[in-house]
Amino acid sequence: MGIVVNNIYFKSNKNVNELVIRAGQKEFDEINVIISNAGKNKKIPHLNPFLVQAFVKQVVNRHENIDNLKYTRQGKILITTKDPICAVQLLSLNKFMEIDVTANIIWENICSRFLIYR
Repeated sequence: MGIVVNNIYFKSNKNVNELVIRAGQKEFDEINVIISNAGKNKKIPHLNPFLVQAFVKQVVNRHENIDNLKYTRQGKILITTKDPICAVQLLSLNKFMEIDVTANIIWENICSRFLIYR
């Protein structure tokens, strides 16, 4: 027998930025933002870390709230922060150092039930 899941708890008509701001009103450890190349099956090339840091300082107002910035094995950039405003600014990136990118959030440490609101 399969497990029946009530998906009402996992659906929301709000966009990701609103959900991240809402997450900032609750207790959580960290927000993980993953930046990947917009092209399918393409990786973000390894860049000079000092240039990456300088770019992030230019595009994110609250860059001092970034706890960790690293490359993943899948060729993506993982940015960890505790500040929801910083996460929203990172989610709005379309280009990362002249590379077309998409930004997503990893919700692994955030309970989805409080994200559902009207």
